[in-house]
Parts: sequence; structure tokens; C-alpha cells
Amino acid sequence: MRKGCCFAAALAWVMWIRTQGPGTDSWSGVSGHPTRERCLASVRQQLDVWRQYKDAVFSENAVTFTGTNTTFSYFCLPETEDPRPKGKR
Repeated sequence: MRKGCCFAAALAWVMWIRTQGPGTDSWSGVSGHPTRERCLASVRQQLDVWRQYKDAVFSENAVTFTGTNTTFSYFCLPETEDPRPKGKR
């Protein structure tokens, strides 16, 4: 029983990505993290990957590609929260 307790605590935060663009609006759980701080560090790493693209415009937790009008937004939420609209889970 103790193992189950510790495993749940090990993935207390989930990094979600919301993809919005022409014809799409979807959510995906990307990765689990033991703390909010580690999750936010992972968001920063993900955003850094996109910095090589010239049409990328950044905000605090998102990147928008002007060529395709597509935005990737990253969120760190407790594992008990699911941001997807009801009925799309």
C-alpha cells in the first residue's frame, strides 16, 4: 500500500499542452512531475525548443507560429485536474 501512495505523490503535477489552430483545438497530457517547479522547468524547456523558428512568437507559457496561425500553450496542473472539455476525454 505504501508503494501506491509514493507513486501517486511522485507524479503530482502534469504538464498539458493545448494546441489551437485552424480547425483544431485539442489537449494532451505530456508528462508527469513530482513538483510544480519541475513541471514549470519542463515548460520552459519545451518553449526553448521552439526558439529556433523565425515565425515563433512567445508569451509566458505559449508559442504561436505566425505562418500557420497555430498556438501551443503549456500548463502545469495538479494530477487531479483535467482541462479537457467534458465529453472529449
